[in-house]
Amino acid sequence: MGLVMVNQKLAILGEFLVKWGGTMLVSFVLMSTYYSCVHIIAENMYDNPTLIYWLTLIARVIILEIIVNLACFVYYARYNSVTYWHRKSCVADLRVYAEDNEAQPEVEYASAQPRVDRHLSWEPANEAGSKFCFTCNKEAPQRSHHCPLCKMCVLRKDHHCFITGACVGLGNQRYFMVFLFWCAIGLVIAMPHLFFYMNTEIAYWYPFGWCYYIGPVAVIRWILGYTPFSQACFSTLFSFAGASLITACGFFGMQVYYTTQGYTMYEYNNLTVRATFQGDGENMGERLRLVFGKNWALNFLVPLPWNLPVLTPAISDSLFRVRSKVL
Repeated sequence: MGLVMVNQKLAILGEFLVKWGGTMLVSFVLMSTYYSCVHIIAENMYDNPTLIYWLTLIARVIILEIIVNLACFVYYARYNSVTYWHRKSCVADLRVYAEDNEAQPEVEYASAQPRVDRHLSWEPANEAGSKFCFTCNKEAPQRSHHCPLCKMCVLRKDHHCFITGACVGLGNQRYFMVFLFWCAIGLVIAMPHLFFYMNTEIAYWYPFGWCYYIGPVAVIRWILGYTPFSQACFSTLFSFAGASLITACGFFGMQVYYTTQGYTMYEYNNLTVRATFQGDGENMGERLRLVFGKNWALNFLVPLPWNLPVLTPAISDSLFRVRSKVL
């Protein structure tokens, strides 16, 4: 009985760490980088108080953008559900078409898509059908993929992000991309400041001083008594920041590329999906509005959760249509 309870407690702890461990790590690195650059390094690096003031202001704006978009990403992960988008696909999209048709009865939608009458009579471009999810025990579109960690079928799944603790899907991909964008901007600003501290306070980087900047090397030297704890912490932070900069830039670049191709990362690298379905959207504008909604560029300044993704008839057919002949 005691062993069963221990296993249950460990399972609960494991689920908690899988869901929130990465987020806590990001938050810790974020605040450590902010405090180190603004309150420790900047005072030694700059003599002008005005520069320190503007650095602090910019850092706070970046921190706010990262935190808000991370929170939105985690919250709106629930809207990756197939059931949610089944309800929204017809109601929200038809309302947009109806409003546009009423305002401009003879002009088609801005993305050159059919008006309401043609929307209702849209003929699908493919006959891919549906599939049955045995875990959820219900029918699901071909473009959905079950995530055992999120415990649901995720529509237009990109990947499960262990750092943020949720899947990247149709409901929250915009927040993930903006989160990566501001992380990259913040780390581009932070890395020169961290390097300045490492180069002046720990060791000159050339020819082999850079070895002391590596986190594991610094920790081993601290354990052996060759370096103080503070320097080991800064070296570890420098390593985390450098790795995070490479990761954020790499993932943001991939997200931009896959979005402009009309796929997600999972779908683009799945030859079966690419052979069955064409990329979503007929042009770049449709593909960006599918992820960000209308006025997509504003999402990089402030989250727009009320601005739903724009689903054209062709995209709706590709994402949601279920056909009984494959059952």
